[in-house]
Amino acid sequence: MNAVEHIVECYFRYCKGCFTITDLKILHGNNRQCDLLAYNLATTEQFHVESSVTHQENWCPSTKDLQNLFDRKFRGIPGNHEGADYKKGKIYFDHINKTYSSIGFDPTKIKRVFVTWIITDIVNLKDFLTDYNNQNNIQIDVWSFRDQILPELMKRVSTSNYDDEVLRTLSLIRQHDLQSIPDKKN
Repeated sequence: MNAVEHIVECYFRYCKGCFTITDLKILHGNNRQCDLLAYNLATTEQFHVESSVTHQENWCPSTKDLQNLFDRKFRGIPGNHEGADYKKGKIYFDHINKTYSSIGFDPTKIKRVFVTWIITDIVNLKDFLTDYNNQNNIQIDVWSFRDQILPELMKRVSTSNYDDEVLRTLSLIRQHDLQSIPDKKN
């Protein structure tokens, strides 16, 4: 789990009240895993979350990029850089659904979430998602790491001495921001 995935996992635990499983290997998958599966006992919501975050806006995905990202991450369709699986036309969608079932998730109730810094052409996102969801019979939402995940998690952390190093770091940054005195330059 990389730093972004860890922050997203913390968000689902602390802001969404979920139990989480990270880096779950896809059953019979070739180098495939789910970044995060999360379950909320109170609401019975089930999430499959994939993250792809860079804070350089020129590297952030557009809606044109989402087609391939969604196909690979949620439908198990290999990209052309994935060698033998691509050449064989191997698709892992059934394996992904069996992986959900293996931990007690219902594949028909999974909420799929793609987390990215931002979408560069956000004005096209709603139409793209509607079209993609209708064409593939799969519902995927896009959440902004910059505008949703990080700010909500920063509000949620307090002054506790968290054992989790990401939460502790965010707590220290939050306290720094709250306690800092603006520079008075003349």
